Amino acid sequence: MQLCLREKKTKEYSYYQEFIEVSAMGVAAAKLMTSILNDYNLETLEARLKELHEIEHAADQKKHEMMSYLYSDFLPPLEREDIINLAGELDTTIDTIEDTLIHIDIYQIKEITPEMLKFMDIIEKSALSLDEAINDLKNFKKSKVIKDAIIAINRLEKRGDSLYTRSVKKLFVEQKDALATMATTNIYDRFERATDSFEAAANVIETIVLKNS
Repeated sequence: MQLCLREKKTKEYSYYQEFIEVSAMGVAAAKLMTSILNDYNLETLEARLKELHEIEHAADQKKHEMMSYLYSDFLPPLEREDIINLAGELDTTIDTIEDTLIHIDIYQIKEITPEMLKFMDIIEKSALSLDEAINDLKNFKKSKVIKDAIIAINRLEKRGDSLYTRSVKKLFVEQKDALATMATTNIYDRFERATDSFEAAANVIETIVLKNS
């Protein structure tokens, strides 16, 4: 009886739907992070970090569940390697957002700089573009949405690189406190990694499209 239930459940399982749900969590994480930074309060930061961690934990659970199904799935809709890579990269986008806020808390950053808000604008737009691509992934063989989303993410990543360079240079020109400079530079590093993570996820999607075209 257990075997029958397992087979039925596996049949009804949709990797595409799971990708959509994890991607939506990425959008939620980006929007929450934006809200936290726009209404920044160091005293309540630890509690807000727990909110973000709940999203990250839910995404982790989704990824582990997907890997569990993949072990026993004889005919997945995409190559196993592609499913594993995309699941991992989607999870990483959320991890990097959380990691950034963790380090803001570790360094007890007192004020959010305009550059941090600009990074978050890039990250949130990247999350929304990635979400568009993921929602149309099932139609990847004929999707124009995916192509446009990948182009948008690549452009946003380049904006993130440029912002990182300008932001760090500005710190070393204007900042007099060495400890504050080090801490803020580290935060900018985390933001830049987050922008890179969305491009990495987009690259996996592009690989899937090219391999199956």
